[in-house]
Amino acid sequence: MLLRCDLDHRRSSCHVPTNMLLIETKDGSTPDWQFVSEGVEKWQLRAQPGEKRVLIRIGAGKQYPVHSHSVPDEVFVVEGVYVDPQVEGGKSFGPGSYLYYPVGTEHQASSPSGCTILVWNANR
Repeated sequence: MLLRCDLDHRRSSCHVPTNMLLIETKDGSTPDWQFVSEGVEKWQLRAQPGEKRVLIRIGAGKQYPVHSHSVPDEVFVVEGVYVDPQVEGGKSFGPGSYLYYPVGTEHQASSPSGCTILVWNANR
């Protein structure tokens, strides 16, 4: 991405590429949570060709259905305790933890006390 500027003592001007001007936002005061399964809901933040960002909220003692992806899946724990029985013997991951699931990895997000995770993948 290039920013082209003409800085001359008589005038100055900049050409800003159109793709730099599009900033997408989501209003956190009115999230659009959607039902996934009992005690699990998601808020799709971004879904464009080649990229997907989703917040997933898992209630205490609940779990996301078992699934896998044709692209890598990345998880960042925003709050609470995240557990996947298939990762490190069901180890608990707290806020700030990051997990990378390679293509085809079957996984099942769950939480003993509730959690919110940010999930992103290439969504091809």
